Amino acid sequence: MSKTIAIYGPSCSLKSDIAREISRLTGYKVRHPGEAITTKAKTEGKDSGLNVDSDYHNDLDVSTRKWIANNPDPTIIVESTHLGLVLNETPDIFRVQVSSRDEIRQKRWIKRKEEGGGRTRQIGENLATRDKDDAELQKRLYGTTEVNDFAQVVIDSSERSAEDCAYEIWSAFEGKPIDQEFTGSSSGKPAMDKKLTKGVRPGPSSGIVRVYSVNRNPFGGYIDDETSGKPVYVHKSAVEAAGLPPLERGHRLRYKIEEDGVGGFRAVDLEVVTD
Repeated sequence: MSKTIAIYGPSCSLKSDIAREISRLTGYKVRHPGEAITTKAKTEGKDSGLNVDSDYHNDLDVSTRKWIANNPDPTIIVESTHLGLVLNETPDIFRVQVSSRDEIRQKRWIKRKEEGGGRTRQIGENLATRDKDDAELQKRLYGTTEVNDFAQVVIDSSERSAEDCAYEIWSAFEGKPIDQEFTGSSSGKPAMDKKLTKGVRPGPSSGIVRVYSVNRNPFGGYIDDETSGKPVYVHKSAVEAAGLPPLERGHRLRYKIEEDGVGGFRAVDLEVVTD
């Protein structure tokens, strides 16, 4: 059974946002190899990942495959432009191919540039240049090799949100519809979203379990945090790490709030408070 969700597609196809959204919904870790290339290029003063040494690209491919093979988590998410080739013929991979119309990708590029004060988190003079560089890099690293394994999910994200795409992917991965009432929907995101948890701060706190389930997404629940007065997400892995049985509504807990790495907060280092 696949434990790795691998998402690949061209720049500005929404794949990074989709990967983060799946991570936000489920609490599982996500890896972005392409961001390491971007950082490397910027650090070396290069205007394209194409100009980063091939050995660095190859080493990153190897480390990505090792990360997937050795990661103990039950599910992991990874995304990058050439990931389909990086994981070519690697077994037990749930592959997702994301695309988007060129005019939509161009609008996203411009929006990111405007929001970044004239820069984007990506490198390249413009989207057309980025696509050209990606094509040349693919030829240099992988030659004429083609992706041999068919994607289990193919998504056109042109008119869809990252959240909507994430729901479809996770439902296909699980083989059943995601429980949107529990995780949130496009009209109301989960409590771990920072926009809906204004006032929540990292650090020690306490609260009472509102809801918890290990059998449906996002494999955890929410604690009514007494410090902030807001619900804070708790993933089942934090419960297991504390050696606790499944939480029940009304349980009082002490815990530490930390940022979850995908734009929200979560409770860790749990301890049951007994009166």
